[in-house]
Amino acid sequence: MVVNSEMARATIAEALAGYLKRTHIRRVHFAQATIAPPTLAYVTNFPRLSVPLSGRQHMEVAHDAQTIRTVVSRGDALFAGRNCWNRPDWATPVRVLTILFGKSHIGVSLVSHDGRGDEPPQALKTSLGSHEGVTPHLLSALTAIALQPRNAPLDCMVTESLLRACLQNLTSPVATHSRKAARSYEALCLYVQEHYQSPITRESVARNFGLTPNHVSRLFRREGSMQFSDYLTLVRIDRAKFMLKTYQSPLKEIALNCGYHDLAYFCRVFKAMTKVTPTDYRLGVVSAGG
Repeated sequence: MVVNSEMARATIAEALAGYLKRTHIRRVHFAQATIAPPTLAYVTNFPRLSVPLSGRQHMEVAHDAQTIRTVVSRGDALFAGRNCWNRPDWATPVRVLTILFGKSHIGVSLVSHDGRGDEPPQALKTSLGSHEGVTPHLLSALTAIALQPRNAPLDCMVTESLLRACLQNLTSPVATHSRKAARSYEALCLYVQEHYQSPITRESVARNFGLTPNHVSRLFRREGSMQFSDYLTLVRIDRAKFMLKTYQSPLKEIALNCGYHDLAYFCRVFKAMTKVTPTDYRLGVVSAGG
C-alpha cells in the first residue's frame, strides 16, 4: 500500500539522511529517449532521479539509439530527463528512492522489493509541494549535464547536491499555505503520470493512497475541475501524441505503451480527444473543425 502522510515523509527523510551520511554518489546512469520505450517502461514528461539505498536493480535503458542492460546499485543514481525511459525488472532485492520533478510539485517514493515475483512493490510516498530554493537550479544543471558526452565527476557532484537539497525540503516544515487537499491532489496527479501504462482505476488509486474512491473524485473535481477518468485519459492521450510524433512505432505498440490493450478503443478515444485519427495526427492532418 502507498502511504502518503507526515509519517511517510519522516521515514523517507530519515532513509535519505542515513544514505547521504554514509554514501557518496560515484556514478550516474543517464536514460535517453533516442528509441521508443518498450511496453511497461517507466517514462514521464518530467525528470526523474532514482537512487538505490540498498541492493541493486537490473534495468534496460535507451543509450545512443540502442537498448542496453545495466545495473544500478548503492552509490549509483539513474537520471531520466523528460520523456526518457528505463525499465527495471525487479528481479533482485532492492530499496530504491525515486524523486519525480513535476512542473509544480515534487513527489518522492521509497520502494522496497524482495526480488520475488512481479507483484507491485511496497512503497511510501510523499510530496514536497512546489520547487523551492536551489532545487530547480540543480535540476537544470543536471539536465544540461545529461546532454554532454563526458560528464564525470560533475554529474556525481550535482546529483548528490540535488539529493541534499531535496532532503532539506523534506525536513523543512510544510508550508502553511500548502493545503492538505492540494497536496493530496498533487500526489494523485504524479501517481497517475507515473503509472498511466498500468490498468489503474479510481478505485485502485484510492486503495493505494488509503482514500475512498469518492474522496478521490472530490479532489479531482475541486482541485482539478475534472473527473479522475478524464485526467487519466488526458495523460494517456498526451503521451500517445508525443510517441506518434517522435517514434515510428506501430499503433498497437503505442496503444499498449499508453495503457490501452484494445487498439480500436484507443483509436476511438484518441479521435474523440483530438478530432483526428492517430494515423492522421502522425501525418500532420488537421481536422475539419480545427
